[in-house]
Amino acid sequence: MRYVKIIVSCLLVMMLCSAAMALDFQQSIHGMKWGSTVAENAGLLKVHEANRAVYYAKPNTRYRISDQPVAGVFYGFYNDKFFAVFVKMHTPAQFAELKKAFDAQYGTAKSSFNTQSKQQVHRWKDGDVKIKLKKIEATGQFKLAFYYAPLSTKLNEERLEDIPPEIYKMSATQESEAPKSAPLLDN
Repeated sequence: MRYVKIIVSCLLVMMLCSAAMALDFQQSIHGMKWGSTVAENAGLLKVHEANRAVYYAKPNTRYRISDQPVAGVFYGFYNDKFFAVFVKMHTPAQFAELKKAFDAQYGTAKSSFNTQSKQQVHRWKDGDVKIKLKKIEATGQFKLAFYYAPLSTKLNEERLEDIPPEIYKMSATQESEAPKSAPLLDN
């Protein structure tokens, strides 16, 4: 009986650790290591370039939150080093699910609201990774960004988040034909 308790306890600990690891972004996200080069990450398609920042999508992967696809996921590389992930969501339910998951994992967000732009921003930190969740009430947009601080602090995050809307439309078209679907928060 004693051994059964030990085995059950070990299994319970393993299950809890794997659940907690689901939101651990310190080393990588979507199988891509922070600071890695484009060549080290297979399956990327270049979709936009602005100065030394280049943005890629994974055309063979469609991501989802709340069992609904997201509008687009883009990977930012600065001087050929992976530094950010930008996600545009479709619905308030997706936004709410992410806020709840991040609050549970990292504690209550640092939140702000800009009355001029009618923009609500929630921020968390996971080691060197900054997580920013935005709701822009004026336009009805919902965005999520992950930044690898050792690289992103050299950049103006606001400028780098400004991916042209037509890129999201192109991504949605490509992703609708994608054979693979994956949860956004699985690492």
